[in-house]
Amino acid sequence: MQQFSNKKNVPATFLERVAMFDFDKYYTPRIRAICHTSMWLFFSLCISVNLLFGYGLDILGTILFVLRSLICNTIVFYFFFYFAVPNTLFKNKIGITLVFVPFVVVLWLLINHYCFVAIHRITSMNVASIEKSVSFGAKQTIIDVLSLNYLSAEFMMVVYSVSPFFFTKILFDIIRFYSTVFKTQQKANQLEIEKLNLETDFLKAQLNPHFLFNTLNNLYGMALKKNENTPGIIMQLSSIMRYTLYESNTKRVLLSKELEFIRNYVSLEKLRYSDSKRIVLDIKEDSVNFQKIAPLLTFIFIENGFKYGLKSYEKSFLEIKIAVINNIFYFSVVNDKDNLMTSTEVDEKVGGIGIENVKKRLELLYPGKHDLTINDEPERYTVLLQIEME
Repeated sequence: MQQFSNKKNVPATFLERVAMFDFDKYYTPRIRAICHTSMWLFFSLCISVNLLFGYGLDILGTILFVLRSLICNTIVFYFFFYFAVPNTLFKNKIGITLVFVPFVVVLWLLINHYCFVAIHRITSMNVASIEKSVSFGAKQTIIDVLSLNYLSAEFMMVVYSVSPFFFTKILFDIIRFYSTVFKTQQKANQLEIEKLNLETDFLKAQLNPHFLFNTLNNLYGMALKKNENTPGIIMQLSSIMRYTLYESNTKRVLLSKELEFIRNYVSLEKLRYSDSKRIVLDIKEDSVNFQKIAPLLTFIFIENGFKYGLKSYEKSFLEIKIAVINNIFYFSVVNDKDNLMTSTEVDEKVGGIGIENVKKRLELLYPGKHDLTINDEPERYTVLLQIEME
């Protein structure tokens, strides 16, 4: 059997770990306050180190410059993200949001002007270049600050000043949004799985009486003939009914239990056919130990093989092969076909939910870890399934 590419025992990526973090539970107002405070303290420390050791500014001048940076950036930061964005972008008013961008630049420059005025009155800087900037900013008028030339010249400086804080906030919100979307998708997948499980239960409810009726008829005939195999057949039937009613009602079952169910089912179905019908079940169990698999994934294909195969007068056959290699489950079923019946008609006869149910379950339970191929040929119907098991 041909293998397919897969990933085994791959550790969760950083994004996967982030997506699993429960922000709603752990990101409380207290934690949010700690995170915000830590951000401002961290960037203030970086600015302080730069001024003290990079420029040689004295301690008082450094403190005043750090306070100026905090005042300008915090006011603009919280105004933009906690007033402007919620009242514009979150209400689908993107145009107004864009208007706020130059507005916050103007706001930052105005606050910065008054900070320079205050610093200039308190002390003079011991670094000539910084003292020149403070003196120039303090002596400007409001008209000078709001002039188009000054705004154009200082626009990128403001962007550079606020970009670390804006970038941190936007990155955090993207991660939080990603986590929310991931959890929403998980919930949707879980609801879909529950819906499919209900459909599977409905399918079993349809199939079991039909199968049970045929098997009981066969048992009745065997009992009349006092066939010595009758007790064993009854035990097989009991095992099948127990598995479908109780043991298969979980997300995963032991592969050995699933194979036992398939073996018993095929054995009982054989009772309905003469020896001229070639029915082959080949299960290689050398590598079967404690692997688990979703229950009844192959059942619809096997049942279809008995229902719609074994019809040809010249070459009537049904071949089911199962193997486990390197923890990959390989399954194939091939049967002869009534040329007058298409695969679509076969699917409709099953009730319209059989094969589609399996496809959806595979996508949800084994995303990227399965390969299902169905070939509808003139004289045969083939199903090939590979699953990377846990």
